[in-house]
Amino acid sequence: MTEKTPDAVVQGFLDAVAERDFDRAREFLADAGFSYRSPLSDLDDATAFIADISRVGPILERIEVRRTFVDGDEVCTIINFFSRMDRLQVTPVVQWSRVADGRIAAIEVFFDARQYASMFEVE
Repeated sequence: MTEKTPDAVVQGFLDAVAERDFDRAREFLADAGFSYRSPLSDLDDATAFIADISRVGPILERIEVRRTFVDGDEVCTIINFFSRMDRLQVTPVVQWSRVADGRIAAIEVFFDARQYASMFEVE
């Protein structure tokens, strides 16, 4: 069996999230040494990260990948995140991922989080 390329791993993760299949999304993440950074949260556990992002499931309409850039084991993906709260909204997101041993070891996302901050208050 051939190992997937870093961009295929990241795309598989994004596809699983878009389908709201968070159990499958977890399979793309490293079991040890995982880290996630965003304007809303910093997490160092893949299972906690999946629990955190699964909260967007009810409002997630779809994910549109606009562009992917690959540099070795790092993948930068520019995404439109379509969500429905009181109306359909599009949030541009940049996701920077690092893949190690066929799984995502780190994710950092950049986006304007003002509309989500009140809904997903971090404790």
